Amino acid sequence: MTETTDAEISRSKGYFRYLIFILILASIIDSYVTIVNGMFPSKIAEEFLSDYTTNEQNALMAIGASIASMGYYFIFINLYLADRIGRKKVLAYTIIGIAFACIMMILSTNFWQYVFFWAILYLFFSSDLWAIYINEESKKEKRAFYQYIVLMGGLIGPILAIVLRAIFITETRSDWRALLLFPIILGIPLSIIILLTLKETSKFQIMREEPSLAEKRTFKEDVKAIFKTDQRKAYISLLIISLVFGAATIWRNLFEKYITDVGTLTQAQISIIFIWTVFAVLIAYLVNGLLADRIGRKPLVYLWSGLLPVGVLTWVIGAHDPQNAFLIVQLGFALMHVCFWGLLTILSLITIENLPTDRRASGVGLRWLFFAIGTTLGLLLSSIFILFLGLGITFIIFILAMYIIVPLSYISLRETKGIELSEIK
Repeated sequence: MTETTDAEISRSKGYFRYLIFILILASIIDSYVTIVNGMFPSKIAEEFLSDYTTNEQNALMAIGASIASMGYYFIFINLYLADRIGRKKVLAYTIIGIAFACIMMILSTNFWQYVFFWAILYLFFSSDLWAIYINEESKKEKRAFYQYIVLMGGLIGPILAIVLRAIFITETRSDWRALLLFPIILGIPLSIIILLTLKETSKFQIMREEPSLAEKRTFKEDVKAIFKTDQRKAYISLLIISLVFGAATIWRNLFEKYITDVGTLTQAQISIIFIWTVFAVLIAYLVNGLLADRIGRKPLVYLWSGLLPVGVLTWVIGAHDPQNAFLIVQLGFALMHVCFWGLLTILSLITIENLPTDRRASGVGLRWLFFAIGTTLGLLLSSIFILFLGLGITFIIFILAMYIIVPLSYISLRETKGIELSEIK
């Protein structure tokens, strides 16, 4: 029994199931480190920035996060390498890189040292390599379905992060370093298993066999080639959308610090809020997985972009209600997470479906680079607002920029539902 891909290379059903299992493990690590770093900024400030006022702490945290976000810039290099040397080697390399960064963060002795290794962590995670892998090994009518199978399996990562936070961060305990052990324990053996047991993707193998695609290009030529496709306009729009998306979502690194500063919730309640957001992320993945191949990709971009600011406004304002803060923050943060992860994953899928095989990973990496640049600029600019206006008002000002994405997507993105990856030029 085999699973035949669009590129007409057969994989046994047993191997395909095994591939999904390994990619779920990779997604677990990726999703774990994506969420865990936002679970303890108040503890970082408590340990390293205790001599500063609250607004000064928050401004420094924003500056530190902006510096760390520069690690995202190198995701483009990782994905460029995936187009040159293959998906498998770079997937293994990024996972071992996550483990190394976590080790060094644990060993940090001051704030700026921590920020440096935080940037190293950003260099390796959220590369979307597992998504490229599963998309290039799936039939076109099942691509979104299999991608969201892996995404949902990857939710084990955030669930585990939340459980560990509840254990190691309480009103009387503050062991944030323990939260960074899991990616080390799983990541090191997983990277070895990937190198020894996975096959290169069928699309990449066939691309390497075509002389016109296998020929060597310089890095500069490769970057230029990303924009020499039939969907150049749509791809440029995806870059602009990613820039706005990154700049608007500054709360990603500072939510926990804001809620802790407001003081209406205990650490136990904050951990419970994180638990409910896992279910919110599951909803986002399910909605995308069920609807992306039915109603198309673009309607989901409108939905998530339009609702994301509503979620942020809900928890920013609701945190100040002493009687109902726990419920309101929970609802707002859950809605925000549904929209954030829904938009992030649907944009990833649209990007993959706008690029030919020999430029796909590089193009996905360049989109991440624009998201990272937006994040850096947003955090740097927000540090000034935070110093004078505080975190809450700053969150509101920046998140309203999400409404730029809706008309931009309507005007310039094409619908990619049903696109055959091997036919993209």
